Amino acid sequence: MQEEENDAIGPRVAQLANRMKVKQTRIAQDCEISRISVNRFFRGRSEIRATDLVNVLKVLGIDLEHEIQRRLTPNIHNP
Repeated sequence: MQEEENDAIGPRVAQLANRMKVKQTRIAQDCEISRISVNRFFRGRSEIRATDLVNVLKVLGIDLEHEIQRRLTPNIHNP
């Protein structure tokens, strides 16, 4: 189980939230999920739905949908 926790994305997202000084309570409110769910996800104890992950990342300033689209769009300067 220790190896799975190290590979979990939740603790890495938690590090980002901590660096940005964004509290779990705010993330939970903005994403309309429980603070307990956020806490468990951040500790690598549970997973969250993909839509919730996208919303958590948006609260942290990462627009995953935009990033995917940016990578799919051909770069005119670098064919």
